[in-house]
Amino acid sequence: MNLSSKPEPRRIGGCLLIALIGLAAWAFSTAFALRDPLKLMLEWELLAVFARPETHGWYRTVIAMVGCDVIIGLFIVAGAGWLAQLVRRRSARFPGQVQAWLLAIVVMRTVAYLLGDHMTYAIGIAIAIPFDGFVQAVVAAALGIPYFRLSRRVRQTFVAV
Repeated sequence: MNLSSKPEPRRIGGCLLIALIGLAAWAFSTAFALRDPLKLMLEWELLAVFARPETHGWYRTVIAMVGCDVIIGLFIVAGAGWLAQLVRRRSARFPGQVQAWLLAIVVMRTVAYLLGDHMTYAIGIAIAIPFDGFVQAVVAAALGIPYFRLSRRVRQTFVAV
């Protein structure tokens, strides 16, 4: 007879497995997409031009926008690594932390988009600001936050043991 009333974690499967694969795919695609911006940010000649006072405003704006994109991409990849550790341990902290991570990405993408829009308006040159990262973040948060908050499978899989 088992006197312990601790619930045993369920196996990862069903929609939870699909959601975790989707988060992993998003992290891998972000890591792959970071190749070119990182290469641009690490060019010494470009950084030397950036530091000169006579550099045009559009160049600084583009470099700052690329820098914001790199920082957000690194946050996505590092956060996915942390969340993968929590999934491997079946930690009860996972649902709350994945929701906070998704919300933080939306906030960071929103601030980066608004900052880029403000900077392009300030220099008076219309620079096309990529909108796809913001849309990806909003869609991931709109699908992920309610799922990880309300799913019975998530509650039964990630329990305090």
